[in-house]
Order: sequence, then C-alpha cells, then structure tokens
Amino acid sequence: MGSAPQFTLITSTLNSAATLARCLESVAGQTHASFEHLIADGASSDDTLAVVERYQSRYPLRVACSQPDTGLYQAWNRGLEQARGHWILFLGSDDYLLSPDALSRIAAALHSRPSLETSTFLYADTEAPHHQPDWLTYREHRWSHWLRGVTDYPTSVFISARLIRQGHRFDESYRICADHKFFAEHDFFRNSAYIPVPLISFQKGGISSNDSFERLHYRERRRMLHELGRSRPFFTEWYYWLRASL
Repeated sequence: MGSAPQFTLITSTLNSAATLARCLESVAGQTHASFEHLIADGASSDDTLAVVERYQSRYPLRVACSQPDTGLYQAWNRGLEQARGHWILFLGSDDYLLSPDALSRIAAALHSRPSLETSTFLYADTEAPHHQPDWLTYREHRWSHWLRGVTDYPTSVFISARLIRQGHRFDESYRICADHKFFAEHDFFRNSAYIPVPLISFQKGGISSNDSFERLHYRERRRMLHELGRSRPFFTEWYYWLRASL
C-alpha cells in the first residue's frame, strides 16, 4: 500500500448527499499531497455514496464502511480501524476546509517545529458563522473548565495515530459527549499544541449543536463527569439542569 500518508481525514455520513459535495470539494482542492480521506457511512439510502464516487478519481478518497451503525462514534471508530495517517482529523459531512492550502500549512508547521510531533493533539482555528466572533481560537481557560465541568476543545483537532495504535477509541455508549470524554481522558490541553491556521468551517445543525438535544447533553455530561471522577460547582450544575428542563 506504500508509505503511510501524513494525514487521515475521516467523515461520517448518513444520508448526507445534500451537503457532502461541498465538503469533498474542499478536500479535493488541497495542495498537500500526503493525505487520505475515509468515509464511514451508516448505510445511507440517498445519493451519498454516488456523491463519493464522483470524487474518488480526483484524490485518495475511499469508503471505509457502509453499514448501519449505532451513531457518530461507532462510525468514527470504524474509520479509525482503517486510518493509515500519522495525524487524524474528523471532518463533518456538512463542514469544509477553509482554503486549498489548509493541510499544507499544517504540514509546514510540523516541518518547521519538529517538537510538534511529540504532541498527542494539534489544533487549529475554526470558523463558526453562528458564533460571535466568527473566528474561534481555542485556549485553555481553567476557570471556564471548572465552571462547566468539561474541557473545551476545538473542532479543528488532529489526533496523533500513536493514541489510536495504543487502542484508544470513542465510547460508543454516548450519543453526543464521547468526544468530550475522549479529550478529557487524555488531558487535551496538557498534551496539545496550537497551530494558528484557519482550518475548518463548522456548520451548526448536527446533534451536538442542536438546542433540542439540550436535555441529552445535560445527562451525558453529568454521566461523563461521574465516570471521570469530576464535578462542577453547585450553581453551574443548577444552571445546566434548569436550561435542560426548559
């Protein structure tokens, strides 16, 4: 199969034909050559796989699986089983890379700063049009983590394949918060490095950013904190309970 690519992008899909082309177009246009893109499909009944097929001749894109799954995290884990890259990035089917040189700029940072290779995580900037300001640059704010009980993490995060080779995966018993749990378990900010590159445009509307799932968010975050042996102050616990109850 040749040498391993520098990056693996994993996109989970389920009836994603309406938005997937924009995502794939942004990847197909990358100037960096050393990457692969895996599609973890949940047995779509629309034209999702036909959209994928149209792009397979343009760049290293393949369907890792197309079978029913229990949700996002099982799809991600299935993609991880086939990932060959040194760094792994999850890209939503309705999200997209912001510029043709996005991956090239990450690769250039890795080349110019060899110490980055020892990090467990690398993270860049996310454009989130539904937030103010539009550009989100993530930093560690311990007081915020203490109040919320969870560690903020960026959408534009690369995971070192070393972590995956050690057998670590996302907890498939969660529907929304397994990624929060994964990053908390591996002490994201202590083991990460920031690269100032605008990387992904994040589109609101998925289950993790849908206000109608606020109650599920609350239950899963509370469970996660219990499993990690953590807690948050009573007044913020009350606030999140009240918000989930409305």
